[in-house]
Amino acid sequence: MSSPARYVVAGALALALAGCGAGASIVGVGDAPAQVTTTAPIGRDAAQKVAERVLTQAAAAEAAPAAEAQKLRTASLTGSALAVADAAAKLGSTARRPGTTAPLTRTDPPKVLAVSRGTAWPRLILVQSTNPDGAPVLNLLTSPDAATPFRLSSSVTMQPGTEVAALDPLDEGSPRVTDATKLAVQPDELLTEYAASLAYPKPTPAKAVATNDPFSTAVRANAAAQAKAFGKLATLQQKHTVHPVQTVSLALKGGGALVFALLERTDTISLKPGGKSLTPSTEFQRLVGKKTLSRNAVLRSYETVAFTVPADGRASVVGADEVLFSAKGS
Repeated sequence: MSSPARYVVAGALALALAGCGAGASIVGVGDAPAQVTTTAPIGRDAAQKVAERVLTQAAAAEAAPAAEAQKLRTASLTGSALAVADAAAKLGSTARRPGTTAPLTRTDPPKVLAVSRGTAWPRLILVQSTNPDGAPVLNLLTSPDAATPFRLSSSVTMQPGTEVAALDPLDEGSPRVTDATKLAVQPDELLTEYAASLAYPKPTPAKAVATNDPFSTAVRANAAAQAKAFGKLATLQQKHTVHPVQTVSLALKGGGALVFALLERTDTISLKPGGKSLTPSTEFQRLVGKKTLSRNAVLRSYETVAFTVPADGRASVVGADEVLFSAKGS
């Protein structure tokens, strides 16, 4: 795999000059230059080429035959994007909730929205693409070090009517979020609140993030509808857990942040004494190999969610996708 952006790494030469008192008197030897922290590490054109390469490779991996797809996914994806793509591959195109489209498929040239600031690693590129239904998709590309090319680490379909606030100019770069970044709520606290607000049957209302968006509303409504359908035959418990290592945040212009996160939802269905059997969904049957269950069922799904966090006020969900990745039952 080749990357349009090439990096030259200068190695440090250790000289054994004990007792010489050489120091800066040697020509060409001096203090290392200060790290550049006020500009983007790559230019607009280079970032655009990287975005086109990565999304093209990701789309090729999604369309490839099963025998080749895993190797292609590993080469072009990482983090939550790889976990989600692997899960979707197990179940085919029907794995996602109806109405959502696999975010790796694109029809228009991608648009680079932001590049992380400074020369430190890891580095980020934020890209917007469009799925076949015309919905905008936010894609986060990451590179952990100079030896590793950019790969797609998170991808999420934006919800209708949502938008991302202004980002810093591409030539300046957008800083990564730190403890010093002015935010209404820090990402870890935000995600803990959000996960608790979606629990069933006992959610905890969130204070720092609005949860009236289409995705959050649908998750709660579907859980309630399923529990009602079970009646006195079975119970449903739903828990959402944050994968903190997959959380990546990029600062917005003038304060605030765009936060990418991966949550895992666990649905536990338990039959009551009066319940004789469960008929699981087609996706569940595909994973478990059973058409009926007599005791319980546990389903696990990945939820990729993107939030905008203002400097002041409540955070909001701007994009979300989900895919079932594990099921077991008896």
